[in-house]
Amino acid sequence: MIRTRPSISSSPPLALRRLLGALLCIGVVAAPLSALAAEETEEDGDTLMYMEYMAGVSHVPNQTIRGTNASSIQFFGSTRPEDAGYFFGGAFGFRVGGNIRTELQVGYRNSEVEDMSVQGEPSFADDSTVSLFSVMANGYYDFELPDLEPVTPWVGFGIGWGMPRLDGRNASGPNQLSVDDTDGVFVYNAMAGITLEVSDTTDLTLGYRYIATTDFDVRGTQSGLLQRFEYEFDAHEAYVGIRFNFD
Repeated sequence: MIRTRPSISSSPPLALRRLLGALLCIGVVAAPLSALAAEETEEDGDTLMYMEYMAGVSHVPNQTIRGTNASSIQFFGSTRPEDAGYFFGGAFGFRVGGNIRTELQVGYRNSEVEDMSVQGEPSFADDSTVSLFSVMANGYYDFELPDLEPVTPWVGFGIGWGMPRLDGRNASGPNQLSVDDTDGVFVYNAMAGITLEVSDTTDLTLGYRYIATTDFDVRGTQSGLLQRFEYEFDAHEAYVGIRFNFD
């Protein structure tokens, strides 16, 4: 059994460092492109591009971890969340016409693992985490409803690539279970929320996201023997964001 709650380690993991680099690149790339967009839209005034930063909470529901021991006997455990973890990310997008937007988004979410076990293993987990770094291509539809101005509801869907990581270990001893590995997997997400227009160039967003991966393999040891475990990841996320529009 694995229960999760938020934790920020003192040494940022590789995925987190990659995310910070991607967010920096979004800002660097957005600057010259915003100037180009301003020239192209000077006459019609339409917004062509935007940059958005977001942060929120990420709740991991019940998960499973499966494997096969040295005697080819199948065993499994489960994950049970206790508290929500954290999420943050950024996006660079385009309004491709009318009510439709498309964007490239990077994100990172992390939760602390409190208890970790499969059949017969001690459940205590020490300094353990589960996380997901994602790169998503998203599309959105904005519902322009005059009666709700300046609030705009929206829905979205996207697919991409993710790098989930399970880093956990329970009580030491002959039956210790230890997993510390990552994998590259297909990721999909669905979103819904609202946008509040603050000014001609700035919006605030409030959103919900369901994000999930295909099952992936991680390597670890059980009772000192090298094992390969199958794991899964999905999460429900609520977040706020600030969006900068380039006219």
